[in-house]
Amino acid sequence: MDAFRSAIDWADAIRRREVSPVEVADLYLDRIDRLDLQLNAFCFRADDDVRVAARQAAQIVISTPVDQLPPFVGVPIPIKDLNDVAGWPTTYGSRGGSSEPVSADELVVDRLRSAGFVLLGKTNTPELGTISCTENLRFGPTRNPWDPSLTPGGSSGGAGSAVASGMAPIAHASDGGGSIRIPASCNGLVGLKASRNRVPNGINSIEGFATDGVLSRTVADTAALLDVLGRPDPLGWYNAPPPSQPFAELVKGHPGRLRIGVSASPPVPMPVDPEVLAAHAAAADLLADLGHDVFSVEVSMPDVDAFINAFTVVWNTGSAGAALDPAAMEPLNIALRDQALALDSIAYVEAVYRTQLMGRSLVASFG
Repeated sequence: MDAFRSAIDWADAIRRREVSPVEVADLYLDRIDRLDLQLNAFCFRADDDVRVAARQAAQIVISTPVDQLPPFVGVPIPIKDLNDVAGWPTTYGSRGGSSEPVSADELVVDRLRSAGFVLLGKTNTPELGTISCTENLRFGPTRNPWDPSLTPGGSSGGAGSAVASGMAPIAHASDGGGSIRIPASCNGLVGLKASRNRVPNGINSIEGFATDGVLSRTVADTAALLDVLGRPDPLGWYNAPPPSQPFAELVKGHPGRLRIGVSASPPVPMPVDPEVLAAHAAAADLLADLGHDVFSVEVSMPDVDAFINAFTVVWNTGSAGAALDPAAMEPLNIALRDQALALDSIAYVEAVYRTQLMGRSLVASFG
């Protein structure tokens, strides 16, 4: 069996009864056994739970009409260790996190279960997901499968390493300041940060800056998972407008001629590797060859320092309330937490307003 099959391909094969969910689970558990000693993508394993869930999925396939099966019945997916899974611990990648199992699934996990996925363990993340490389003092560094001397990025680096190495067909991830997109870039994967509240998460995490999603090997998989995760939540703070049709269907058709703005200049000044610039130019040329209207855009940030300062206030405050033992946290996050606790509510509200205002200005620069 091919461990690099897409989640959609596995789901189709399982629905056609060409392969059992138990066989698929065993395939990936075996690869984790063989590869993860070097890569350290997983920080929590519960293989017995995985096999029980796979057997249950196999029974569902046998006893349920095909047209009534969940869309991803029997397909394995790991969960990032910032999200609660009932019966498993959530450590936030921290020595200060509890090893006790939590009592309930978070909303995103519940939606993955409802779609038929078999939960495959939990993937490593930097403590509280606050940095863009995946390493922490509790579980150690995660390695990039393309070159284990390099990072897979972060904070969803465990997820990225798992998918890129074929230890999972797709992986849950989350993104507040690049935590899906950075590992996608580092590992050669598809990573989409969906629009604000497209994916409900039960709480308005980091004032809506953060969202759940996946890391995958195909655009089709990412689109299909957006349909799974992006259903409106009647209890949500707010919901993004519904799409005109399912995202999985939208990616199958030709969108017509699109206006596509491209920019190779980051809004926050920083060097860009020549290989990245070459790949960017090649993608723009391909889109133009496909008939789209591709034009250059200069991304404009009115005041970079003001934006970073305001964003940092919101970012630090979002992590300050995590249920960790402060004495066991890493020095960086202790410092960020102390900065957040020193703020008053007026300063926080002002920072939220400034980030949203400058974010609108940034979007407007694309015309």
